[in-house]
Amino acid sequence: MMPGLALAALTVTGCSVADPDTSQVVLHYTGGAFSSQQFEYCTQPGIREIGGAGDFDFYYPAGQRTYVFSERPGADAPPIRVSTKNQTELIVRGAITFTLNPDCRAFTDATGREWKGGKLQKFHDTIGRQNTAYAGSGGEAMPAGWKNVLNIYVGAPAERAMDNAGIGFNWQDLYSNVDSKNAWTRAVEERLPQLIKDQAGDDLFLINNIQLDKPDVPDSLRAELENNQAAGLRQQTAQTDQQAAQSFPGGLAAYQDYQQKQAINKAIAEGRVNPLIVPQGSPVIVGGPR
Repeated sequence: MMPGLALAALTVTGCSVADPDTSQVVLHYTGGAFSSQQFEYCTQPGIREIGGAGDFDFYYPAGQRTYVFSERPGADAPPIRVSTKNQTELIVRGAITFTLNPDCRAFTDATGREWKGGKLQKFHDTIGRQNTAYAGSGGEAMPAGWKNVLNIYVGAPAERAMDNAGIGFNWQDLYSNVDSKNAWTRAVEERLPQLIKDQAGDDLFLINNIQLDKPDVPDSLRAELENNQAAGLRQQTAQTDQQAAQSFPGGLAAYQDYQQKQAINKAIAEGRVNPLIVPQGSPVIVGGPR
Protein backbone atom coordinates (compact mmCIF):
# COMPACT_ATOMS: atom_id res chain seq x y z
CA MET A 1 0.00 0.00 0.00
CA MET A 2 1.30 3.48 -0.87
CA PRO A 3 2.15 5.74 2.09
CA GLY A 4 -0.60 8.23 1.20
CA LEU A 5 -3.25 5.52 1.12
CA ALA A 6 -2.06 4.14 4.44
CA LEU A 7 -2.38 7.59 5.99
CA ALA A 8 -5.88 8.02 4.54
CA ALA A 9 -6.97 4.65 5.88
CA LEU A 10 -5.60 5.51 9.31
CA THR A 11 -7.40 8.87 9.28
CA VAL A 12 -10.78 7.35 8.37
CA THR A 13 -10.35 4.60 10.94
CA GLY A 14 -9.76 7.17 13.67
CA CYS A 15 -12.82 9.25 12.74
CA SER A 16 -16.16 9.17 14.53
CA VAL A 17 -19.13 7.98 12.46
CA ALA A 18 -22.71 9.08 13.09
CA ASP A 19 -24.85 6.30 11.64
CA PRO A 20 -28.42 6.58 13.01
CA ASP A 21 -31.18 4.28 11.83
CA THR A 22 -34.47 5.79 10.64
CA SER A 23 -35.81 6.02 14.22
CA GLN A 24 -32.87 7.96 15.67
CA VAL A 25 -31.38 11.44 15.63
CA VAL A 26 -27.75 12.18 16.56
CA LEU A 27 -26.08 15.09 18.29
CA HIS A 28 -22.44 15.43 17.19
CA TYR A 29 -19.93 17.04 19.57
CA THR A 30 -16.30 17.87 18.88
CA GLY A 31 -13.52 17.59 21.44
CA GLY A 32 -11.13 14.85 22.34
CA ALA A 33 -9.75 13.45 25.54
CA PHE A 34 -7.98 16.74 26.44
CA SER A 35 -10.60 19.35 25.51
CA SER A 36 -14.21 20.12 26.44
CA GLN A 37 -17.04 18.89 24.26
CA GLN A 38 -18.70 21.43 21.98
CA PHE A 39 -21.90 20.91 19.99
CA GLU A 40 -21.26 20.92 16.25
CA TYR A 41 -24.31 19.61 14.36
CA CYS A 42 -27.33 17.28 14.35
CA THR A 43 -27.55 14.22 12.13
CA GLN A 44 -31.06 13.43 10.96
CA PRO A 45 -32.60 9.90 10.93
CA GLY A 46 -31.05 7.52 8.43
CA ILE A 47 -28.23 9.93 7.45
CA ARG A 48 -24.61 8.78 7.85
CA GLU A 49 -21.96 11.38 8.64
CA ILE A 50 -18.26 11.13 9.48
CA GLY A 51 -16.75 13.40 12.11
CA GLY A 52 -13.28 14.02 13.39
CA ALA A 53 -11.13 11.71 15.45
CA GLY A 54 -12.10 11.78 19.11
CA ASP A 55 -15.51 13.40 18.47
CA PHE A 56 -18.65 12.17 20.25
CA ASP A 57 -22.07 11.14 18.93
CA PHE A 58 -25.19 10.86 21.12
CA TYR A 59 -28.22 8.97 19.80
CA TYR A 60 -31.84 9.75 20.77
CA PRO A 61 -35.25 8.51 19.58
CA ALA A 62 -36.77 10.34 16.62
CA GLY A 63 -40.50 10.45 15.97
CA GLN A 64 -43.39 9.40 18.17
CA ARG A 65 -42.84 7.35 21.30
CA THR A 66 -45.32 6.11 23.91
CA TYR A 67 -45.07 6.20 27.68
CA VAL A 68 -47.25 3.37 29.02
CA PHE A 69 -48.37 3.04 32.65
CA SER A 70 -50.06 -0.29 33.38
CA GLU A 71 -49.33 -3.84 34.57
CA ARG A 72 -48.74 -4.94 30.98
CA PRO A 73 -45.37 -6.57 30.25
CA GLY A 74 -43.04 -3.97 28.80
CA ALA A 75 -44.87 -1.00 30.34
CA ASP A 76 -42.72 1.97 31.32
CA ALA A 77 -44.35 2.36 34.74
CA PRO A 78 -47.08 0.81 36.91
CA PRO A 79 -50.62 2.26 36.95
CA ILE A 80 -50.91 5.76 38.41
CA ARG A 81 -52.80 6.27 41.67
CA VAL A 82 -55.12 9.29 41.55
CA SER A 83 -56.52 11.22 44.51
CA THR A 84 -60.21 12.20 44.66
CA LYS A 85 -62.34 14.70 46.56
CA ASN A 86 -63.49 12.16 49.16
CA GLN A 87 -59.91 10.96 49.82
CA THR A 88 -60.12 7.62 48.04
CA GLU A 89 -57.40 6.79 45.53
CA LEU A 90 -58.31 5.28 42.18
CA ILE A 91 -56.00 3.43 39.81
CA VAL A 92 -55.51 4.71 36.25
CA ARG A 93 -53.91 2.90 33.32
CA GLY A 94 -53.12 4.54 30.04
CA ALA A 95 -50.52 5.87 27.62
CA ILE A 96 -49.05 9.22 26.64
CA THR A 97 -47.78 9.56 23.08
CA PHE A 98 -45.02 12.15 22.73
CA THR A 99 -42.11 13.25 20.58
CA LEU A 100 -38.74 14.37 21.84
CA ASN A 101 -38.51 17.87 20.36
CA PRO A 102 -36.23 17.40 17.30
CA ASP A 103 -35.76 21.13 16.63
CA CYS A 104 -32.04 21.67 16.07
CA ARG A 105 -32.26 25.32 15.00
CA ALA A 106 -30.30 27.80 17.09
CA PHE A 107 -32.38 29.72 19.64
CA THR A 108 -32.10 31.74 22.84
CA ASP A 109 -34.11 30.42 25.78
CA ALA A 110 -36.03 32.40 28.41
CA THR A 111 -32.91 32.74 30.59
CA GLY A 112 -30.95 34.35 27.75
CA ARG A 113 -28.77 31.31 27.07
CA GLU A 114 -28.03 30.55 23.42
CA TRP A 115 -28.32 27.01 22.10
CA LYS A 116 -26.60 26.42 18.77
CA GLY A 117 -28.30 23.01 18.48
CA GLY A 118 -31.78 24.18 19.41
CA LYS A 119 -34.21 22.39 21.72
CA LEU A 120 -32.53 19.06 21.04
CA GLN A 121 -29.18 20.28 22.30
CA LYS A 122 -30.81 21.83 25.36
CA PHE A 123 -32.43 18.50 26.17
CA HIS A 124 -29.12 16.66 25.88
CA ASP A 125 -27.05 19.16 27.87
CA THR A 126 -29.59 19.71 30.68
CA ILE A 127 -31.29 16.31 30.97
CA GLY A 128 -30.02 13.56 28.69
CA ARG A 129 -26.34 13.77 29.50
CA GLN A 130 -26.69 13.74 33.31
CA ASN A 131 -29.08 10.76 33.19
CA THR A 132 -27.04 8.85 30.57
CA ALA A 133 -30.25 8.69 28.55
CA TYR A 134 -28.63 8.34 25.13
CA ALA A 135 -27.56 5.36 23.01
CA GLY A 136 -23.99 5.07 21.81
CA SER A 137 -24.53 3.76 18.29
CA GLY A 138 -27.08 3.37 15.51
CA GLY A 139 -29.83 0.81 16.16
CA GLU A 140 -28.82 0.37 19.80
CA ALA A 141 -31.67 0.03 22.35
CA MET A 142 -32.19 2.97 24.66
CA PRO A 143 -30.54 2.54 28.08
CA ALA A 144 -32.15 2.53 31.52
CA GLY A 145 -31.40 6.23 31.81
CA TRP A 146 -33.93 6.96 29.06
CA LYS A 147 -36.71 5.26 31.04
CA ASN A 148 -35.61 7.18 34.12
CA VAL A 149 -35.96 10.43 32.18
CA LEU A 150 -39.45 9.48 31.05
CA ASN A 151 -40.53 8.70 34.61
CA ILE A 152 -39.24 12.07 35.84
CA TYR A 153 -40.29 14.34 32.99
CA VAL A 154 -43.43 12.61 31.67
CA GLY A 155 -44.70 10.22 34.36
CA ALA A 156 -44.36 12.55 37.36
CA PRO A 157 -46.15 15.48 35.64
CA ALA A 158 -48.86 13.06 34.49
CA GLU A 159 -49.46 11.96 38.07
CA ARG A 160 -49.68 15.60 39.20
CA ALA A 161 -52.10 16.48 36.41
CA MET A 162 -54.37 13.54 37.27
CA ASP A 163 -54.24 14.31 40.99
CA ASN A 164 -54.97 18.01 40.47
CA ALA A 165 -57.95 17.17 38.27
CA GLY A 166 -59.10 14.23 40.43
CA ILE A 167 -59.61 16.21 43.63
CA GLY A 168 -62.54 17.95 41.94
CA PHE A 169 -64.54 14.70 41.78
CA ASN A 170 -65.84 12.06 44.19
CA TRP A 171 -64.38 8.63 43.44
CA GLN A 172 -67.87 7.23 42.76
CA ASP A 173 -68.34 9.72 39.91
CA LEU A 174 -64.96 9.03 38.30
CA TYR A 175 -65.55 5.30 38.62
CA SER A 176 -69.09 5.08 37.31
CA ASN A 177 -70.16 8.37 35.70
CA VAL A 178 -69.13 8.77 32.05
CA ASP A 179 -69.61 12.55 32.02
CA SER A 180 -67.43 12.99 35.11
CA LYS A 181 -64.72 10.76 33.66
CA ASN A 182 -64.73 12.75 30.39
CA ALA A 183 -64.54 16.07 32.25
CA TRP A 184 -61.61 14.77 34.31
CA THR A 185 -59.83 13.57 31.16
CA ARG A 186 -60.23 16.97 29.50
CA ALA A 187 -58.77 18.66 32.58
CA VAL A 188 -55.74 16.34 32.46
CA GLU A 189 -55.23 16.99 28.74
CA GLU A 190 -55.30 20.75 29.33
CA ARG A 191 -52.85 20.74 32.24
CA LEU A 192 -50.33 18.06 31.31
CA PRO A 193 -48.37 19.79 28.48
CA GLN A 194 -47.61 22.82 30.66
CA LEU A 195 -46.62 20.64 33.63
CA ILE A 196 -44.22 18.66 31.43
CA LYS A 197 -42.76 21.89 30.03
CA ASP A 198 -42.27 23.27 33.55
CA GLN A 199 -40.59 20.05 34.68
CA ALA A 200 -38.19 19.98 31.70
CA GLY A 201 -37.50 23.72 31.70
CA ASP A 202 -38.74 24.17 28.13
CA ASP A 203 -40.96 22.48 25.53
CA LEU A 204 -38.47 19.63 25.09
CA PHE A 205 -41.26 17.01 24.90
CA LEU A 206 -44.14 17.49 22.47
CA ILE A 207 -47.35 15.73 23.58
CA ASN A 208 -49.24 14.12 20.69
CA ASN A 209 -51.97 12.18 22.48
CA ILE A 210 -53.17 11.23 25.95
CA GLN A 211 -55.16 8.03 26.47
CA LEU A 212 -56.61 7.37 29.91
CA ASP A 213 -58.57 4.22 30.72
CA LYS A 214 -61.57 4.32 33.03
CA PRO A 215 -60.34 4.86 36.62
CA ASP A 216 -60.45 1.61 38.57
CA VAL A 217 -60.87 0.92 42.28
CA PRO A 218 -58.09 -0.73 44.32
CA ASP A 219 -58.58 -4.36 45.36
CA SER A 220 -59.43 -3.46 48.97
CA LEU A 221 -62.25 -1.16 47.90
CA ARG A 222 -63.45 -3.64 45.28
CA ALA A 223 -63.81 -6.33 47.98
CA GLU A 224 -65.76 -3.90 50.16
CA LEU A 225 -68.09 -3.02 47.28
CA GLU A 226 -68.70 -6.70 46.50
CA ASN A 227 -69.44 -7.46 50.16
CA ASN A 228 -71.88 -4.55 50.34
CA GLN A 229 -73.57 -5.71 47.17
CA ALA A 230 -73.87 -9.27 48.50
CA ALA A 231 -75.34 -7.98 51.77
CA GLY A 232 -77.87 -5.92 49.85
CA LEU A 233 -78.90 -8.94 47.78
CA ARG A 234 -79.31 -11.05 50.92
CA GLN A 235 -81.49 -8.37 52.49
CA GLN A 236 -83.56 -8.08 49.34
CA THR A 237 -84.01 -11.88 49.23
CA ALA A 238 -85.08 -11.94 52.89
CA GLN A 239 -87.66 -9.25 52.25
CA THR A 240 -88.99 -11.16 49.24
CA ASP A 241 -89.24 -14.37 51.30
CA GLN A 242 -91.09 -12.55 54.08
CA GLN A 243 -93.63 -11.10 51.65
CA ALA A 244 -94.13 -14.52 50.03
CA ALA A 245 -94.62 -16.22 53.41
CA GLN A 246 -97.28 -13.73 54.43
CA SER A 247 -99.38 -14.51 51.35
CA PHE A 248 -98.67 -18.27 51.28
CA PRO A 249 -101.64 -20.58 52.15
CA GLY A 250 -101.07 -21.83 55.68
CA GLY A 251 -98.79 -18.92 56.65
CA LEU A 252 -95.10 -18.90 57.59
CA ALA A 253 -94.91 -22.56 58.78
CA ALA A 254 -96.41 -23.86 55.55
CA TYR A 255 -94.09 -21.65 53.48
CA GLN A 256 -91.00 -22.92 55.33
CA ASP A 257 -92.11 -26.53 54.86
CA TYR A 258 -92.60 -25.86 51.17
CA GLN A 259 -89.13 -24.32 50.87
CA GLN A 260 -87.57 -27.32 52.64
CA LYS A 261 -89.24 -29.78 50.27
CA GLN A 262 -88.10 -27.70 47.30
CA ALA A 263 -84.52 -27.83 48.58
CA ILE A 264 -84.69 -31.63 49.01
CA ASN A 265 -86.13 -32.09 45.52
CA LYS A 266 -83.38 -29.92 44.05
CA ALA A 267 -80.68 -31.91 45.86
CA ILE A 268 -82.14 -35.17 44.55
CA ALA A 269 -82.38 -33.82 41.00
CA GLU A 270 -78.75 -32.70 41.12
CA GLY A 271 -77.65 -36.12 42.41
CA ARG A 272 -76.35 -34.80 45.72
CA VAL A 273 -78.51 -37.27 47.76
CA ASN A 274 -79.97 -40.76 47.16
CA PRO A 275 -83.55 -41.10 48.37
CA LEU A 276 -84.50 -44.34 50.15
CA ILE A 277 -88.25 -44.81 50.58
CA VAL A 278 -89.18 -46.82 53.69
CA PRO A 279 -92.53 -48.63 54.22
CA GLN A 280 -95.66 -46.60 54.77
CA GLY A 281 -96.09 -45.51 58.34
CA SER A 282 -92.41 -44.93 58.96
CA PRO A 283 -91.74 -41.41 60.29
CA VAL A 284 -88.85 -40.47 58.01
CA ILE A 285 -87.45 -40.58 54.49
CA VAL A 286 -83.75 -41.30 54.67
CA GLY A 287 -81.26 -40.11 52.09
CA GLY A 288 -77.48 -40.47 52.07
CA PRO A 289 -74.50 -39.60 49.97
CA ARG A 290 -73.49 -41.81 47.10
